[in-house]
Amino acid sequence: MLEDVWEQFFKCIIKDKQINHFSTKQVCGVYFLYIQSECQQTEESIKKLLIECSKTITEQFKLIYRIEFIRNENNHFVFKHRFYVPNKKMFCCGNNCANCTRFRK
Repeated sequence: MLEDVWEQFFKCIIKDKQINHFSTKQVCGVYFLYIQSECQQTEESIKKLLIECSKTITEQFKLIYRIEFIRNENNHFVFKHRFYVPNKKMFCCGNNCANCTRFRK
């Protein structure tokens, strides 16, 4: 399932015209995004793009995202990005748990 999420996320980033080159590297299940912009961009503008793409994904799937800036050098940006599944129970498992979804208001 998460492979489809990442694929849609990567396509969203690649579509943006301010991105000249985009690549990823996965280390221990965490994706590092390597982004090169054609013109002078700030960390905030690239992060804004990543947030917009993340929000489109999290609207379709019940996920949470975290983006961390790592470094910048001559319009080459590196970010660490993760999608998380929420910790709240999403369904009733039938075991009469104390935090069962049936007891929520």
